[in-house]
Amino acid sequence: MRPALVALALATGCATSSVTGSFEGLSKAPSGAQRYVRVTLKPLGDAAVSTAFSNSSTRGFAEGEWTRDGMHVAVHLDSQGEMVFRHAGNQLIPEQWDRAVWGEEGPGVLFRVR
Repeated sequence: MRPALVALALATGCATSSVTGSFEGLSKAPSGAQRYVRVTLKPLGDAAVSTAFSNSSTRGFAEGEWTRDGMHVAVHLDSQGEMVFRHAGNQLIPEQWDRAVWGEEGPGVLFRVR
């Protein structure tokens, strides 16, 4: 592999290794509506999760903390328990969540927006 390509691959890998920022996605809520989810992970470990539904003016907001162990990011929410995501580039892919809160579909795959 050419040195320039190796440098580019390393730079790309480093650019996406940070998990801090905001991630958004759509998922199906237990009610059948579309659920918009936004997870914000701040540099010092604070986290916020907001939700909105396509068929309602109801919105949800929860705060807590997040931790990272390799590729896994755990979001510990004060009022909604814990969610665990796998960090893959610009995505957070849900692996564990409280099904009583999020249903079987979970929060859905979230994509970095900033």
